[in-house]
Amino acid sequence: MTLAIPMVDIPSGVTRALGSLKAKEQPLPLESVQLRARVIDRVAEVTVEEKFGNPFQEAIEAVYVFPLAGSSAVSRFEMQIGKRVVRGRIEERAEARRQYAQALDQGKRAALLEQERDDVFTVQVGNVKPGDAVVVRLTYSERLPFFEDGRTELRLPLVVAPRYVGGEDLPREQAGHGVVPDTSTVPDASRITPPRLAPGFDPKVSLGVEVELFGGYADLACSQHAVSASSGPESARVMLSREREPLNRDFVLRWRIAGEQVKSQLLVHGGFALLSVVPPARQGFLGAARDVVFVLDRSGSMQGPKMASAARACASLLRTLGPRDRFSLQAFDDVVEWMPGGFQQADEGAIERGEKWLRSVESRGGTELDLAMRQALQQLRGRGESAARAPVVVLLTDGQVGDESSVLKRLQSELGDARVFTIGIDTAVNDGFLRRLAALGGGTSTFVEPGGRLEEALQAVGREIGTPLVTDLRIDGEVTDVAPARIPDLFAGRAAAAFFRLGGGRAKIKGRFADGSPFEQELEAREAPLAAIDHLWARARIIDLEDEFRASRSEAAKKEIVALSIRHTVLSRFTAFVVVDDEVVNQGGTRRTVVQPVEMPADWDLQQVREALKRAGSNSRGVSTLHRATMGRMRSAIAYGYAGKAPSPSVPGQPMEKLIGKLSPEKATTAAEREKVRQALEAFLRTFVAARDGRAGAQELEQARLDLLRALGESLAIATAVPLLQAFLRAAAVELVAAVGAGAADPALYARHARMLEAARDQTRAALGEAGAQAGGFWEASI
Repeated sequence: MTLAIPMVDIPSGVTRALGSLKAKEQPLPLESVQLRARVIDRVAEVTVEEKFGNPFQEAIEAVYVFPLAGSSAVSRFEMQIGKRVVRGRIEERAEARRQYAQALDQGKRAALLEQERDDVFTVQVGNVKPGDAVVVRLTYSERLPFFEDGRTELRLPLVVAPRYVGGEDLPREQAGHGVVPDTSTVPDASRITPPRLAPGFDPKVSLGVEVELFGGYADLACSQHAVSASSGPESARVMLSREREPLNRDFVLRWRIAGEQVKSQLLVHGGFALLSVVPPARQGFLGAARDVVFVLDRSGSMQGPKMASAARACASLLRTLGPRDRFSLQAFDDVVEWMPGGFQQADEGAIERGEKWLRSVESRGGTELDLAMRQALQQLRGRGESAARAPVVVLLTDGQVGDESSVLKRLQSELGDARVFTIGIDTAVNDGFLRRLAALGGGTSTFVEPGGRLEEALQAVGREIGTPLVTDLRIDGEVTDVAPARIPDLFAGRAAAAFFRLGGGRAKIKGRFADGSPFEQELEAREAPLAAIDHLWARARIIDLEDEFRASRSEAAKKEIVALSIRHTVLSRFTAFVVVDDEVVNQGGTRRTVVQPVEMPADWDLQQVREALKRAGSNSRGVSTLHRATMGRMRSAIAYGYAGKAPSPSVPGQPMEKLIGKLSPEKATTAAEREKVRQALEAFLRTFVAARDGRAGAQELEQARLDLLRALGESLAIATAVPLLQAFLRAAAVELVAAVGAGAADPALYARHARMLEAARDQTRAALGEAGAQAGGFWEASI
């Protein structure tokens, strides 16, 4: 069993918060974090070691939410007690969670590693005895970005930043231990919102970072940490030079690879290949004229240096446009505002007006990125006479949103021929989401630190925005299973990469230059000591399948993800690593669950963010009740900021079966009632899909809605247990039927309603007691 013992007092009425710890220092389980990276041939292999202690008088379960690089392939997980190491295994996620919970109840030490987002992970370490120390260790690999001048960078994230969560609270217990409740738009919000440490609270966590670079290098620089470096003839070692660095910003190391190595290459290991294509120089390449929509994030999380840096970066990019181009400026929080006049010809006068407008933008409220992207894509579709221009969206943001899935789904359904480029600005940027957004949008992603040398960092971005140098890339030879399936286009100055199985010793890359002339490179394979290529191929293939699953909810795609993940030992959101030590150390399994609070990212000021949200709430007129509820949630989350008491970092652990809402015993239902509701629900789901695909009309959809309402009306107990379905049928479904009848049901409308319907479906299936009804709902919804 799990025993919840609060570590600090909670003010009456406070149920959620950004979770700042204040007042007297409390003992916390995380003692140290050590990162060791080895970089060979543009691939980094990183080991993360986390040491947990137990300063209490009873056994504990430690929970820690932490980041990894957004493009990482996690391939190993183990637990060490003293000198003994127990290797983890990868299982389907629900099964791994079951094995972990069972081991804890049996009094055994165990650890569980789960992936919440591309760059957010949760580790749980249970039955740590008083005075004990347990180390968990994971290994991941990633391909580093690479440019034609030899520049590259390694980014090691150290903290998960707060993320904006909209939607209505779900009427069930949380799926995780976070401080923001799960909502209809972010069903796993409680798994990505760890509690925060207040300023001045010393968590006494030791941080170590060590990076080894192999091969020639130059211009080594670390933008956010002080480091010391030692070098040999063909290698270098970089380490933090200060002790007790806080885990509050990304560790970013940049360098330049030796000139003779700046070329395309084909690396192979164990039958898998990594192709890195460096674009050829094309003098005088201009590309097509462009219509560029700049989308500037002005939400509360951009307060301070980030807002100034984002506006400055946008102004710098305006100056890269030519007289043939046009631009439009948008700033968004929970409201979208446009620079007057629509698209402007990029002449000196318009650019100066744009710079003046940018100087007036201040940070305010919530991060409704889905709304902003919808309007940006709508403006590009409505250009009419300018259709010959290349349509481009440039997003400048910190990327701190919880509902990533809706934005990605919108891009998949509404992108058209537009390209999306992302520029992440933060000390702890959401790089996983912004990379995925740019990849789906056929563009590139760039990351800069606020207040840094923006002009230098963005020097190459102006060349990339718009038309690629080479498109339609394909690989000829004994090549199979290419991932990503659509090889990224080549932009001037930036290398592209692909993974595949290679049967021979050579491969030929073919494509088409922007002017229509052929592009071709032939490469000889080079054997490399990089077992990571196998894992990186599997991760790239899983990303393709996640895109397929997001668009269609394909069971076949989900099964293939699980199979790939287990076969190649690469973590995914459908799987988890579990490690169990067979020694029984805690008879009875009674334990305290302690959630490790994390730092607020550097340059974030909770007080200023709170004031920005207040301004947004007072200035927003005509907004929905849902919006006001969301803003209220965000303001209450920081209402006591640094000065008041904090929520407890100790939260009772909940096994999955306790998180599934079920009918209470006193509200008995018959099997016939449950079956009638089940059949009516499945019929409505089928009709919804048929209407989306053009195979059913408003009349059929309305009939299915009424049939489901009648089935609910015959069982008050079931109807009471499914408020999300009730709300959907009486509001959203009515809106959808009307839109279908008027011929106005576009893909965006279906996508928005599909999210609400999925949450209602999962709640209803769980209430009906269907086996496994929600045993994966929250992680499936996050993709």
